Amino acid sequence: MSVVPTEPTAHDMVDEVLPEEFEWERLAREYPAPALLLAAAGGFWLGCTRGRLIVSALAAYAGGLIVREVNEVLGDEVL
Repeated sequence: MSVVPTEPTAHDMVDEVLPEEFEWERLAREYPAPALLLAAAGGFWLGCTRGRLIVSALAAYAGGLIVREVNEVLGDEVL
């Protein structure tokens, strides 16, 4: 039986950054509108500062998935 490593999720990354005693999940459930506004502001800031890098990383990831799927369908390392 092999164990497949999983990629960290956003939930895991937030848990690593914040202190253990900070209950961000409870706060997000109790105050959904401010939590959503904070997430939107963070996403906007991230997009403004690192937008091109994020888009190029997503494009490279999508390209790799397409190549893998094409090779799997054709049954050979075509691409």
